[in-house]
Amino acid sequence: MNRSSLPVVVIAIAALFCSPESRGEGESGSPTPKEHKYTADVNKLAEAPPPAPGGVLMVGSSIFRKWTNCVQDLAPLPVTNRAFGGSHTGDQLYFFDKIVPSSKASLVVWYCGSNDVKSKDAPDQILQRTVEWIGMTRKALPDAHILLVSVIRSPEKRTDGLLENVDEVNKGLVQLAQNEKGVSYVDVNPSLEDSSGEPIPECYVADHLHLTQEGYRRMTEVLKPALQKGMQP
Repeated sequence: MNRSSLPVVVIAIAALFCSPESRGEGESGSPTPKEHKYTADVNKLAEAPPPAPGGVLMVGSSIFRKWTNCVQDLAPLPVTNRAFGGSHTGDQLYFFDKIVPSSKASLVVWYCGSNDVKSKDAPDQILQRTVEWIGMTRKALPDAHILLVSVIRSPEKRTDGLLENVDEVNKGLVQLAQNEKGVSYVDVNPSLEDSSGEPIPECYVADHLHLTQEGYRRMTEVLKPALQKGMQP
């Protein structure tokens, strides 16, 4: 996808997919119930006691799921983490009804798309599904603010030659936040990179994708103020 055309594509996608009626069964490429490998993980999340209304809900893939200290790191914000590892944007759509509505959150924080990039999905497809998720969230939680978190420019993405796609997705998330009311964006990548834009090694575990405690500490410094701002009336 051409960089210069991305904003137009994102706006067109938003117009087409933000309407809840536009979502058809199976359009996101999600597997059938018998096929879905995350059902047990999501059921555990759904069966846990619901959080108090008005809090922060974190959704997405393993960058959030592996953040086991997020409640402490982001305190005193009332955080509930319902991310599940390995998930793609299509999985978030598929399990939406079990993840988002019961949270009654006033701020929903999205980190997803990294696994889609790994699977070599086109950036516009990833953004299309993100827009669909935004529309569903607006319907379920009309008063909630949505915070989109940048896909991390990890060493793994660089080694796999996928950094350009990561940047395309992040550019699209910026455009969504600029064009959609009640949606904002935060770029956590500067906190994980040195002055030349290279990844800081101590921020990553051995797989060169997931974060160490130092990586989460640095990300918290950027993300927490964005959450605090998103919680403001």
